[in-house]
Amino acid sequence: MEWDDATRERLETALNESDVVGVRLDPTGAHVDVLLHVIALPESGPLMRDGRRIMRLTRPAELRFLLRRDPVGEQAATQPAMPLADEAAVESFFDSLAWGGSIYGWRFFDEPGLTRDWPPDPSLRVPVRAESGAHSFYWFNECGVERDGATEAFCIEGTVTFDDLLVLDPEGREIPVETFIADGVRQWDALYARDERLSVDAQRAADLGAPKWRRWAMGERPAPPHPTT
Repeated sequence: MEWDDATRERLETALNESDVVGVRLDPTGAHVDVLLHVIALPESGPLMRDGRRIMRLTRPAELRFLLRRDPVGEQAATQPAMPLADEAAVESFFDSLAWGGSIYGWRFFDEPGLTRDWPPDPSLRVPVRAESGAHSFYWFNECGVERDGATEAFCIEGTVTFDDLLVLDPEGREIPVETFIADGVRQWDALYARDERLSVDAQRAADLGAPKWRRWAMGERPAPPHPTT
């Protein structure tokens, strides 16, 4: 991918208000897969019914996770980090969620200030290689777990330092990054233009039968992706 400011900003626009539903380090350390549900509008027709995408961050250097409680009336930033034993614990946490929010803020790459409220020691740090990555991706999920009939709110955040990225569909087929960006940016342009394809009825029709992020996060794992270089 071309990492000029204009492309980065358009990629961030395409990612805004998407759901992060899983973060998985390849056993070989070759890449990190960020499982997403995105909002995308093709050149013709309604919103895409299946918004599941895999953003593959290649040659990762380090992953960091921060899990904190998010009690009503308080800032999650005031809460201490809850320890996560390993990557399996992160996966288990995602699988336990009763609900999850979307990332927002329009800035997700190469911005160290996004973690300025983090404590010195996060919940989990996973070093992958000694060299630092050329880029960083920041994500968060304001979410909740149901226990004994009550909902407990959390915020889980993370960063991945890496060298480059590509985008895959749920079956592991590569999607050109520019196509992914264009479909996401088009949705926002259509929203501001009050495009009839984004009407309540059109969105309801697009939602019918669409794969749900909970099912994917809990059990419907992506197929093994095609080898990439």
